[in-house]
Amino acid sequence: MARILIIDDSSFQRGIIRKTLLQAGYETVEAKNGREGLLQARDAAPDLILLDLVMPEMDGFAVLTELQKQQNRVPVVVVTADIQEITREQCLALGAAGFLNKPVKTEDLITAVQGGLGV
Repeated sequence: MARILIIDDSSFQRGIIRKTLLQAGYETVEAKNGREGLLQARDAAPDLILLDLVMPEMDGFAVLTELQKQQNRVPVVVVTADIQEITREQCLALGAAGFLNKPVKTEDLITAVQGGLGV
């Protein structure tokens, strides 16, 4: 069973995503900000990371930058309400494997997770 790390400051969003992933047979780990997310990325050994961009303490761009510096190879799918094309391009340039807009549709989330996992 693949382990998915959900990094999002919204407990509501984490809950929606967690429920969807659990129903699809995935294990989940959560972090409420980027700093906590980097620790979980190291300690929980996730197979994939779902990353929000706008968070306190450390935003998603900083997380992507730090993961890149650490040469972390865990695929990252950005999940954000920011629909600007430049934002998407920046995330992909920083190594994101995918990009989803909030609110996330169940089928899009599962497709992105499967794609990121290479399933």
